[in-house]
Amino acid sequence: MEGVTAVSEYGVIKLVHLGALVFWLGPALGAWWVLRTVENGSYARGSVAEKVSRVFYRTVIVEHVAFIVLLVTGFLMATQYGLMGAEWVRQKLAIVLLVVVPLEIVDVILGNWVASTASSKLYAGKPLSPWEKRGLSLYHGAFTKVALLVIPLSVLIIMYLATSKAALPVSTVMP
Repeated sequence: MEGVTAVSEYGVIKLVHLGALVFWLGPALGAWWVLRTVENGSYARGSVAEKVSRVFYRTVIVEHVAFIVLLVTGFLMATQYGLMGAEWVRQKLAIVLLVVVPLEIVDVILGNWVASTASSKLYAGKPLSPWEKRGLSLYHGAFTKVALLVIPLSVLIIMYLATSKAALPVSTVMP
């Protein structure tokens, strides 16, 4: 009976993990596209764009909470169910820790504080400092372009590793 409980617990953790993945990737990306469309259209700086902006920055909070849940459940599965020894898990962790987590840290700083604050001021008709303008431009410009390329590629590799349970062939070059 003990094995059935462990499988059930693992299944629940995995379900929460996959749900967190959906909430990490989906809503914020969709909200960003809507925000960019509204801001680039005839609604710029209008009440519609302001409301969409507010919803977008709230969605960014959901994204980051989901990312934390994703990390915690992934760590639980890896440690509680003896997966840390698997090469494919170590490769997933390397991608997550070296690529995804740093991007998410920057996203939290820029999205939850810098751009959110600057956007609120902008829609309130208050002038932005040069630093706030740069932060808003960086978040919705260069940073988002990099993230829109790197995150999906990383997620595809991670999903391949998770579904195939096979490590990527990595050539080791030793001097």
